[in-house]
Amino acid sequence: MPAEEREVRERGGAVRGADRCDLHPMRAAVARCEGCGRPLCLACAIPVRGAVLGLECLPDPLAEPLPRPGRRPRPSALVGVSLALCLGATALPWSRFGPGSGAFGAWGWDAGWALLAAVGAAAGAAIWLAERLLGRVWRPATRVLPALGALVALASAMAIARPPAFTRPWIGPWVALSGGLACLASGLAAPGAMRRRAPD
Repeated sequence: MPAEEREVRERGGAVRGADRCDLHPMRAAVARCEGCGRPLCLACAIPVRGAVLGLECLPDPLAEPLPRPGRRPRPSALVGVSLALCLGATALPWSRFGPGSGAFGAWGWDAGWALLAAVGAAAGAAIWLAERLLGRVWRPATRVLPALGALVALASAMAIARPPAFTRPWIGPWVALSGGLACLASGLAAPGAMRRRAPD
């Protein structure tokens, strides 16, 4: 083994100030590959279990360049506003008289479809809040929220089409229907904008 190579190995892969990266000659070397001894710049030096290796000396599973982490997907603010509208609609009267005609009309057991819309709106709002405030709590939340918006819209439409017996629909199901459709539309539009960035 030449004296220079022995010195590099004894000094733990240190480099001289004039050394240049083997792959990027315009960049100064910051380390030497502990597999082959080539000088490496900061971009080429990959720390692996206490050693510094170049890309060519990495074990096979690590040889592919790792994608650069992008912004993690999070539910959009428009989805949250839509779900808040749906949840607020559950506090309104859902029928002109009879079951569901008072405040929080969607929350009665005899409210029928209105109760399904209320549960969907509450679940969606809780998931959205957890994702926005606590970070990634549940991975598929960005796909589940539009589905919950669709559930609220469908249940609201059914509450309008088939209200409880001897009643007529009032303002609550119309507000929930518009909020559910807005949640569905904004949730389906958001994933394209929230995709991970591709590596440069």
